[in-house]
Amino acid sequence: METATFNVPTLSCSACSRKIEEGVKELKGIVNVTSDLKSQHISVDYNPSDITPQEIKKHISAMGYEII
Repeated sequence: METATFNVPTLSCSACSRKIEEGVKELKGIVNVTSDLKSQHISVDYNPSDITPQEIKKHISAMGYEII
């Protein structure tokens, strides 16, 4: 298992946080997702044999959130 952290400057409310967490959890290989509204970061624990950080990032972007 590995962890990737993404800066999501458009993460501004608990509804956004919940939407991203639930959306990412649906992906194959995701173990856990946590978000921090204050720092605007999403941390994802994942199995690198199933998914890459780039794929996770693309999924979050496709949900309408900017990622730096």
